[in-house]
Amino acid sequence: MTVVFAYDFSEAATEGALGGAALASCLKAPLLLVHVVNPKLRGLPPDLQEKLDTATQARLEALAAQLRGGQPGLEARAVQLRGDPVDELNALAARERAQLLIVASGGHADPRPDAGSVSGRIAQAAKVPVLVLREARPWQDWAARRRPLRAVLGVSRDASCAAAVETVSQLRTAAPCDLIATQVYFAPELATNYGLGLGHPPYGVIPDPELEQLVERDLTKRISGLRGSGDIRVRSRLSAGGTASHLLDVAERERADVVIVGRHSTLAPFRAGSVSDAALQDGRMSVLIVPASTRKGRAEDDTPQFRRVLAATDLSSFGNHSVRFGMALAQAAGGELHLLHVSDAQVPDWDDEVSLAAQLRSLVPQRWPFPVSTEVIFGRQPSIAIAAAAERIDADVICLASHGRRGIARAALGSVTEDLMRKAHRPVLVVRPPEE
Repeated sequence: MTVVFAYDFSEAATEGALGGAALASCLKAPLLLVHVVNPKLRGLPPDLQEKLDTATQARLEALAAQLRGGQPGLEARAVQLRGDPVDELNALAARERAQLLIVASGGHADPRPDAGSVSGRIAQAAKVPVLVLREARPWQDWAARRRPLRAVLGVSRDASCAAAVETVSQLRTAAPCDLIATQVYFAPELATNYGLGLGHPPYGVIPDPELEQLVERDLTKRISGLRGSGDIRVRSRLSAGGTASHLLDVAERERADVVIVGRHSTLAPFRAGSVSDAALQDGRMSVLIVPASTRKGRAEDDTPQFRRVLAATDLSSFGNHSVRFGMALAQAAGGELHLLHVSDAQVPDWDDEVSLAAQLRSLVPQRWPFPVSTEVIFGRQPSIAIAAAAERIDADVICLASHGRRGIARAALGSVTEDLMRKAHRPVLVVRPPEE
């Protein structure tokens, strides 16, 4: 794996190369200095072009030698390329299977690169993590173990978060890194996701304690795979918009050296692309952008652990099959079983709830040794209620019985199972009847 550093002979790039060399040395990766010549900006005769290329290569080689001298053991080499800087740098990074592509802030004329600058376009098009480096000194101090790197990680609910966590682990494994994992959330959206109501005014502006507790619980779970050394703190931030501004606010208050964000988010209204664009444009610190596609995953990540099982039933003889399968999963893992019934009644009734909860309890043997909880939800669409309950209790799997009807019967009755499969973010085990 290689660290690629884009170099254009600017003052920012020359200073940034010191940080890039320190980072590569700390990661124990070779450093590749790359200068891209855009032929559209040069119209020299061939003989002059050859002399300029020779002189340029000599300067690049001299810088590589200087960086090797400053970082004993560092392998550094230099190359020149011709073409569009964005295309050439990204193609080279892919060919080299680069661990990181570094672009110095200000090295392409923009003092603060945005999505339209060369730096911004590289960051948004790359298939490898891209560090837009604004200050070399923190990376030099970190690599020399003079102090931990201070980082803010933007946590989201999509695959880009997992990729960013892996990149942070690589940094923390190389040298200590103090991390503040921060999730900026949109209250109405997540309240719906967890099946909660936000009754207090102003709607979605004042933090809701129950919602914040759920957000921080899931945030902690998403970063649980972090490796390496350094402090870890978690923060949740309520937002009505402007995710990047909240991340930058945390970063500035904590004097962070770098903001780390994933690219791509499926959660409206905040796209991770827009978050990284805004962080590049408005941030004063370095920004590390990690594409979701860079996640490698580990073998142990692929083995699910069903420690919390949600079994939903309509309390019919067939619907109760989901409870038996839920018990089997919970027993195999020594986990918890959560029994759920969604009532058609629009108005909650205490006596009905007590009676329905007792019916749910009766489906499990009295001497069952593992934890069991019950929940009755009134007046909601079953698929929405089940999906929300799964998020709220952090279920590892949902069990649901389905008749598997087709054609007219399915069109007439609808399909809770099919609707749940579309709405749920958790694995769903569908229990089919032995025979109809």
